[in-house]
Amino acid sequence: MTAALPPAAASRRSRNVALVSLVGGFVIFCAKMAAWFLTGSSAVLSDALESTVNVVAATFAVFALRFASRPADRDHPYGHGKIEFLSAAFEGGLISFAAVMIVYAAAEQLIRGPELRRLDLGLVVTAAAGGANLLLGSFVLREGRKLGSPTLVADGKHILSDVWTTGGVLAGLALVRFTGMVWLDPAAALVVGALLARTGVRLVRESVAALLDAEDPRLLERLVRAFNESRVDGLGGVHRLRAIRSGGVVHVDAHIFVPEHWTVLQAHEAVTRLEDAVKARSGMAGELALHLDPCHTGPCPGCDLPSCGREIDLQAEVTLDEAVGPAAARHRL
Repeated sequence: MTAALPPAAASRRSRNVALVSLVGGFVIFCAKMAAWFLTGSSAVLSDALESTVNVVAATFAVFALRFASRPADRDHPYGHGKIEFLSAAFEGGLISFAAVMIVYAAAEQLIRGPELRRLDLGLVVTAAAGGANLLLGSFVLREGRKLGSPTLVADGKHILSDVWTTGGVLAGLALVRFTGMVWLDPAAALVVGALLARTGVRLVRESVAALLDAEDPRLLERLVRAFNESRVDGLGGVHRLRAIRSGGVVHVDAHIFVPEHWTVLQAHEAVTRLEDAVKARSGMAGELALHLDPCHTGPCPGCDLPSCGREIDLQAEVTLDEAVGPAAARHRL
């Protein structure tokens, strides 16, 4: 797994990516508006409307990432990263609004009859804008996943959904060009609107789940794997594992069993080694807090320390269900 960038460097890179998204989105929007003026197509207008959302969302993303980069303070002890999920939900709402506007415009054109012109030039301009969006969206999504930024991931997914929109518009215009059936243009716009509505609703749902600290199975699996790979003598039985995201930062807490005869200093030094190893192996940027439970508090059949003297009967790894449950005392790291 690629090591995470230091928080300050990741924050700067996130803001730079958001600026690239904003500038690129504005240029692509201008190209699509030009295609609409050339053709008078409602499908092309629907594509341009979504690009308007791209520009507004990218502007909000720049603000959100700058705010999220502020260090934790007394009023916000876990930092300001949660605003990234709010940004993603805002973008999902904008997408849904654009979908409603697209459906309205398409239905209106179907009723009064579409009037199209200069389709050949419109096809070329729209195709060029779609290719530029594909490159931009792939870049933003890749960087967002690498940096662990919900804002950039949402922005990248939105831009790539715009590519599918453009593809549908191009298909509709091509059919109109070769068949002469002009009603296919607003029909294509209706399909685009429905797809956009689906994307927007899904994005809002995922963002709200993150704001409410819903469990992230993939993150927990990564952490459990890191615990199983980070062996420290005397420590084991990881349980009550919890993890939440705050933007690109992860906050993790868990309980771990330690030998009851250890001193506080021994337990502290061993747990610190374990925390460092888990953070390094998981590639997480954030904090890990381990709570110490003496081994007599659980149904512990033995200990892997020579000084214990009891029979060892331990499984090699902790499963995800055991790690998030109340206790996994038989397991050792």
